[in-house]
Amino acid sequence: MQWREPLELLVGNRRFAALWVSDLVATVGDRVHRVALAALVYELTGSMTVAGLAFLASGLPDLVLGPLAGVVVDRVDRRRVMIASDLARVLPVLLLPIAGQYWIGSIYVLLFLINAAAILHRPAKMAAIPAVVPSGQLTAANSLSSLAESLGDIGGYPLAGLVVGGLVALLGNEQGLVFAFGVAALGYLLSAVVLWPLRLPPVRREDGRSIGIVWHELSGGVRFLLMNALLRTNTLLVALGAIAIGMAMPLLVGYAYTVSAQGEVAYSLLNFGIGVGSVVGAVLMGMLNARRLGSLVLLGLVVMGVGLAGLGIAPPLWVAVVLTGLTGFGNLLFLVPSVTIVQRVTPASLMGRIFALRSTLLFTALIVANGIGGWLGDRLGAERAFLAIGSALVVAALVAVTVPTTLLADRLDEWTLEPSG
Repeated sequence: MQWREPLELLVGNRRFAALWVSDLVATVGDRVHRVALAALVYELTGSMTVAGLAFLASGLPDLVLGPLAGVVVDRVDRRRVMIASDLARVLPVLLLPIAGQYWIGSIYVLLFLINAAAILHRPAKMAAIPAVVPSGQLTAANSLSSLAESLGDIGGYPLAGLVVGGLVALLGNEQGLVFAFGVAALGYLLSAVVLWPLRLPPVRREDGRSIGIVWHELSGGVRFLLMNALLRTNTLLVALGAIAIGMAMPLLVGYAYTVSAQGEVAYSLLNFGIGVGSVVGAVLMGMLNARRLGSLVLLGLVVMGVGLAGLGIAPPLWVAVVLTGLTGFGNLLFLVPSVTIVQRVTPASLMGRIFALRSTLLFTALIVANGIGGWLGDRLGAERAFLAIGSALVVAALVAVTVPTTLLADRLDEWTLEPSG
């Protein structure tokens, strides 16, 4: 595929463009939030374990509320869900640097609230894409959607490093972080403004709001996910990537503050590398329109594992940035085809539930891995922990090749599928 078709999709489809721009703006705000959060937590505690607990608190809402989020997305106007999700994050983000100065536990509480609102946004967006994009353009749309997040990484992390580092240098640590989190909150607010004029097709849903009906809808999504061999296998494969990413997140914080006196700048550069690699991966996926989706998932896991393992040899910062770029590239290689697989095999009436259930499972793996990764980093050092995690991911992906259902998605076009939109 040439990039003409994805660009025509972005320019010619106003509803998809609104989703895309909103995602880009919110992602930039989120990256400022992440860098400011890393600076806040590490400056207050100096511990990778505490940083891991902060990431864990961010992921807990997916574990506790994720399945219900899917039911909401399948029953309520998805535009309203996304707008409400953006607006609900503004105040807690503003409170983070203020409350954290008095009690470190308040950071965990606020992160839980922020991400309790955020869990509605992604399944609503992913379920909305097939409603505004023809099925033949889903891979291009998903590549563009991932590209928005990757561009947010490329622009957001350097901006975050400048914003956080500059404001802290200008105003001092306490006041500088207050203003930095204000910039992050502005990103969520602008995202809601972009989505405001968007109109989506009405959601088809069953009547009734009783607990029994909600449970019936939720269990229907669980049954579909468990009984569909392709979805079940792909979910397990993506969980491998989530575990590796989850363990790496707190390690990256400790690594940044180890290699540089300006830890927030180093952390921004490392994440900038991830963003560049992700953009390359998204562009490649958009141009190829590859059909061997199962093989791409496995290749992406191997590439990401190699990048993580490379960080274990304690390279200089610029090499580490290249290696994080490799992990970002691998991440997109398995992420984009995985999303396309779900959209291709899932009926529209179940789309929100399936994405939310997968998010719950993946974030469960992610938050457990956050705690383990921080613990490993404090005991082994970030470099040795990176080497172990990356090597294990490569081995696991190679073993997965021997499982028959792993490559089932390579023959997806041979299936007779219910249209997803």
